Amino acid sequence: MAMKSFLQNLLIFLALCLCALAAFQWHREAGLRRDVQSLNNTIHDKLEAIQNLQGRLKQTEEEVKRLDEQKKQLTEIVKSNRVEITQLQQDLEKARAENEKNQKQIEVYKTALQQANDAIKKQNEDVLKQNEELKELADERNQAVVKYNKVVQEFNDLAQKWNALQEKATNAPAPPKK
Repeated sequence: MAMKSFLQNLLIFLALCLCALAAFQWHREAGLRRDVQSLNNTIHDKLEAIQNLQGRLKQTEEEVKRLDEQKKQLTEIVKSNRVEITQLQQDLEKARAENEKNQKQIEVYKTALQQANDAIKKQNEDVLKQNEELKELADERNQAVVKYNKVVQEFNDLAQKWNALQEKATNAPAPPKK
């Protein structure tokens, strides 16, 4: 009996150990399932993050392509602007040179105009002088004409008197001869 009870006790002990082992494994399995679920959640989150990052990467690549295209366009615009700026600078230099030339020409024209104005003023003064001289000459001529007319009138009067005397002398009886 002692053996029987020993076997029974051993069997109970083994059954309890088996239960303890089953409980331990169950507890460990539950922790492992939690860890696996946590890892699955982490993997799912990481996959989702990877997908988001891949989407962002694709968007970023498209944005980079767009910006590269825009950069190329802007570079072309800058090149054309530089060419245009160079052309405008050359045009500006030409315009400045022409402006300086025109300024010098204006100075020459001003000098020539001043000389012409001075000459015209001198001519006007000469014309005024000549007009005064012409007036004086005209007055002198008029006085000479008046004097000439007076002399002619006197001559005519004298001629008429002479003619009258001649007529009297021819019409008059001849003076007696002595």
